Amino acid sequence: LGNEALDKIAEPLMSGIYNAEADKQSILATFPRFRQLEQQHRSLIRGMIASRRQQASQAAPPSSKAPKIAMFMSLQGGTQELVDTLVSRLEGDLRLGTKVARIQRDTDGQYGVVTQQSEILRADAIILTSPAYIAANLLQEIAPTVSEKLSTIRYVSTGTISLAFKAEAIKRPLHGFGLVVPKSERRPINAITISSIKFDHRAPEGYVLLRVFFGGSRSPETMAFNDDQLLSVIRQELRTILGIESDPLFHRIYRWHQANPQYDVDHLKLIERMEADLPQGIMVTGSAFRGVGMPDCIYQSQQTVSKLLETIQQSEVVG
Repeated sequence: LGNEALDKIAEPLMSGIYNAEADKQSILATFPRFRQLEQQHRSLIRGMIASRRQQASQAAPPSSKAPKIAMFMSLQGGTQELVDTLVSRLEGDLRLGTKVARIQRDTDGQYGVVTQQSEILRADAIILTSPAYIAANLLQEIAPTVSEKLSTIRYVSTGTISLAFKAEAIKRPLHGFGLVVPKSERRPINAITISSIKFDHRAPEGYVLLRVFFGGSRSPETMAFNDDQLLSVIRQELRTILGIESDPLFHRIYRWHQANPQYDVDHLKLIERMEADLPQGIMVTGSAFRGVGMPDCIYQSQQTVSKLLETIQQSEVVG
């Protein structure tokens, strides 16, 4: 598509979703649909046009009473609602604030999960959903080749700051759900989401809720700013971009250190090799492998559990 399309469209889009560097990112692991469209139609542009036409032909007619599906959806109570619901439905023994020191293999073939309090929890099978670098440390003793591969998955730190304003404080029209910032502009922020437009119930009538993204591979230095420094920088950006001079009614800062996995070129090949080396009864899943979004992680967890149950059933039949 050329350098300008990369600079103005592809790079900001990739950075906005994956906090990644476009020249290092695996297209097969992050945007496989683009590769499919290019192969099927000999051009990404032609493929996107064909895809739009197909979607239009399959869309419900204007008179249809089918409910309109929003482009972006979230839980009304925020994503914490999902976590709380999952916890309420969990069966078995849930231990919070319990750190695991290592995983060992016992002589009888069972695994021992050793906590930092030296308690050993015995298990026939284990699923690790931690970041890849944590899983690498835990598997170092029983699966060194897996540990080595997991440790090569890079992570970056990111953060957001949510700010509330009265609508009249925004001096420029708010069209769309937000904006992404090209790397070439060398700004200390990556994107701005207009949360009160993107999602219902995020702000009352007459108010606007913004979420500003910072950090990542593009501006890692902002992760070291204290709260006052960060707020000052963000307010200057909002003043320049949206003409906001007023103080925010309130703001909330969130930082996630080493929380965003990077899907570098050949990422999927690395994952396939890693999975082939996993000992029987050990599985890994989560955002480091085949998708960082919530739907991706849910799908991966379902696949992992199904595969593990199948393995257990097969071993019982053999036994």
